[in-house]
Amino acid sequence: MSQEPDDRDAELRRLHSEADAREVDIRGMGAHGDLQDTLIERLRREAQVRDDELAALRGRLERAESELEDLRAIRDALTPSQLPQRPGLELAAAFVPAADQVSGDFYLVAEGPEDSTLLVIGDVVGHGLHAGRRAAFVRTAFAATAPFSDDPCRLLSWANTALVERAGTSSDFVTAACMTYHPQRQLLRWAYAGHPPALRMPDGGELVAPSQGIPLGVHSEPAYVDGTLRAEGPTGVLLYTDGLTEARHDGAFFGLQGVADVLGALDRPSAQEFAGRGGLTDDLCMLAASIA
Repeated sequence: MSQEPDDRDAELRRLHSEADAREVDIRGMGAHGDLQDTLIERLRREAQVRDDELAALRGRLERAESELEDLRAIRDALTPSQLPQRPGLELAAAFVPAADQVSGDFYLVAEGPEDSTLLVIGDVVGHGLHAGRRAAFVRTAFAATAPFSDDPCRLLSWANTALVERAGTSSDFVTAACMTYHPQRQLLRWAYAGHPPALRMPDGGELVAPSQGIPLGVHSEPAYVDGTLRAEGPTGVLLYTDGLTEARHDGAFFGLQGVADVLGALDRPSAQEFAGRGGLTDDLCMLAASIA
């Protein structure tokens, strides 16, 4: 096991002290000059090796700290605790990590044309800095294009084009659920790029589309198909990543039925209550919108 920096400092001091003591002893004993120089030089070299090892260790620790700060900043940007206020909607979001690391989960609420609102939730395959940066790029692409269209198919296509132009097609795909809400028309529209369908609140029914679509970044020209709903009367939607349905309770997957049961029992569904039902095998990311 590698020594900690404090232990290495103590070892270095010991080696330098030993070198100084050996030098005094050797010269005091009247040893031949060549032998003196050889022994002293050997001790000095050993001490220098330890100096170099300690410097390398400190460098690795500094780089690890810097990367950790980057990861925290990316995580906070992908899943912000504060959401904007949008016309006709009451919004809430939550992110519960399965482990203390950055994943590719993200969500976004952004202003669209004519007071419409864009809701996006997505998941990049994998974890770590690469997945986090890829998620940040896709999220930024949605945010940049949101003011120009309330068509979820077009928004998904634009995000896919941006991702492919940046990194080419890849197996590091991104799934996404994209939804827009137009308050004047009380119209919900949604489309999916290989992502689980959003759920209708409070009954937990799936808002399916004619096609689930292809994940972002897999093909250069994927086709997306949207679904629509007139929001008449109190209703809401829940967008989520698969960490929700794959959570375990009493050794079994929570599943869609478990989600529907909880939605039906709660006036205001809470992500923490979902997470508390069992161990997470993946990160849990949720975005809820109640239509006023």
